[in-house]
Amino acid sequence: MTDFLVNFLIVGTQKGGTTALAKFLAQHPDICFAPCKEVHFFDGVEYDRTQNQAQLNQLYQQSFPNWQGQQIVGEATPIYMYLPFVAERIYHYNPQMKLIFLLRDPVERAISHYNMELGRGLEWLSLPAAIALEPYRLWKDRHNLHEKSSLRCHSYSDRGFYAQQIIRMQQYFPREQMLFLKTEDLWQHHRGILQDIYDFLGLANGKFMPDQELVFHQEKTLKLNYISNLLLRYYLKQRFKRANILLAKTLGWNNLEWNK
Repeated sequence: MTDFLVNFLIVGTQKGGTTALAKFLAQHPDICFAPCKEVHFFDGVEYDRTQNQAQLNQLYQQSFPNWQGQQIVGEATPIYMYLPFVAERIYHYNPQMKLIFLLRDPVERAISHYNMELGRGLEWLSLPAAIALEPYRLWKDRHNLHEKSSLRCHSYSDRGFYAQQIIRMQQYFPREQMLFLKTEDLWQHHRGILQDIYDFLGLANGKFMPDQELVFHQEKTLKLNYISNLLLRYYLKQRFKRANILLAKTLGWNNLEWNK
């Protein structure tokens, strides 16, 4: 197989619509998108075990058995933006990597994340208890990268502090290699958002529009299945208020409807 480099990543956020976006982009004939939606290469065990960069590159290529010479190659692993060591690894692999950030109201994201872990059987606490115990859980598993660790499964509110994660990424990548999108806009204005992504990736076939009905079914269902707890929502709104303001200043965009 001819060597190639992955040149774009959907790095976050989890429960932000990355599955829908991945399904959209995978339909584009000029994009090679990894068949496994979450490759977990830069945060995986194999990365730690493999020290030689050439071997790492070959290992990563194995996640793209569908590559047929496309110039645009990418994957989506939303934990990439959250884990602090991942940005440096991505940079060492490809300093020209383009990064797509799909950001959702952090309160809705946290509740959706909780519902997912509850459905998987990896959460047994009530949502208020899970939020209250989250700092202890994350401290306890701060060095544990197992797929069922609290760092991965129970980081409900911690993942919503987007600005600090983005600033960390900006230490390695310039702004022109980053595209920041709102989940709400993907749902409501998906054609325009896809056009923005095509332009960002430099796709010549930028008018291609994939089928959307199948893709959005999961996201719409997920959006309706949140727990309606007004007191908890108020608490989370207050907790994220300053973080949302910092995000607005960092990106120069308007996300302050999340504070209402």
